[in-house]
Amino acid sequence: MSTFTIDHKDSQLTVEQSDKRRFKVALPGRTIVLFLKQDNEGANHWFEDGTDNETPETKEIGQAIDNYLAKAEN
Repeated sequence: MSTFTIDHKDSQLTVEQSDKRRFKVALPGRTIVLFLKQDNEGANHWFEDGTDNETPETKEIGQAIDNYLAKAEN
């Protein structure tokens, strides 16, 4: 499990990566768990635990996580 921070709406969010597709994100006042899912065309979608659709918020946070992970690989 790794922990890192991402920028989101002018603040830093702490993210704990549990496995390749599961991330716990500490938002102001609450914590959410995001799951990365890929559709049949390979596009990434970010779902909050217990939901079956991507929201604008989960998409933004997920893209920030994607960006962080891409930079960490290089």
